[in-house]
Amino acid sequence: MDDPASVLAPAGREYRGSTTDPLRWTTWSPRKGDILVCTPPKCGTTWTQTMLAMLVNGSADLPDKVPVLSPWVDADLGVSADEVATTLAAQKQRRVVKTHTPADGFPIWEGVKVIAVYRHPLDIFFSLRKHEANKRVVTPDHPMSLPVPDSIRRFINDPVDPDDFDKDTLASLTLHYSETVLSGRYPNLDVFHYSDMLRDGHRTVQHLAKAAGIEASAELIDQVAAATVFGAMKARAVDYAPVGGTGYWKSDAGFFDSGSSGKWEGQLSPAEIDLFNTRLAELVPDEKARTWLLAGGS
Repeated sequence: MDDPASVLAPAGREYRGSTTDPLRWTTWSPRKGDILVCTPPKCGTTWTQTMLAMLVNGSADLPDKVPVLSPWVDADLGVSADEVATTLAAQKQRRVVKTHTPADGFPIWEGVKVIAVYRHPLDIFFSLRKHEANKRVVTPDHPMSLPVPDSIRRFINDPVDPDDFDKDTLASLTLHYSETVLSGRYPNLDVFHYSDMLRDGHRTVQHLAKAAGIEASAELIDQVAAATVFGAMKARAVDYAPVGGTGYWKSDAGFFDSGSSGKWEGQLSPAEIDLFNTRLAELVPDEKARTWLLAGGS
């Protein structure tokens, strides 16, 4: 399968950060049929990539690690751009790649399927704290390493900066949602919510196959659903976690925290929750869109 995807519209702006590098988009030469998983961090990105990679390959037994088969294309994680490009070019089937960049930060390509996944922002916040604590090299005074009362206020109040986009804030998460989903920029976008995915993993695999236009047998759906339950993925974290096996994480298994929703409940004061709700209403004024971002439901 080698049908280059033409550019229908250019990117609207660039996003960059400590990891995100817009120049790295050149590692991937999109073909018609390729799938781009476009999510904010800690929204089930790796989970979604793994399910799609298995569906594309027609087996839960993948030929390589997920981060190799399905790289974060606009990020510098210590692997050379040439190596990523060569690995992607060698794949003859549909490719599945990942980005945390909002949809206005990359072109609209003809025939490229974009799948977006979102999660309750406070669940993201607590997952980000665990994520930061699991890094072997700790960044001094990282906002996610501060005590919860200080950290949550910075997360809620700090602005978004496209030139420092790897600094995760409520504003950066809602910007991603607004520019990817609410803007209507990308044609035939399919959107999933982490809470819905958790409620029924088997149905999620079915819906992903349908969204991507993959004809998957009932047997393959069953295999993929079984291989991607939380415990199974955590047990094989070295094969699934980004940069797994490189020593980047204190624990590769720790990359998969708890696979749950509502982890913020009982962790924040009423004043902090009120501050969050007020700020979220400012950032996402549409009540229906805001309600879906918090809990999914479709």
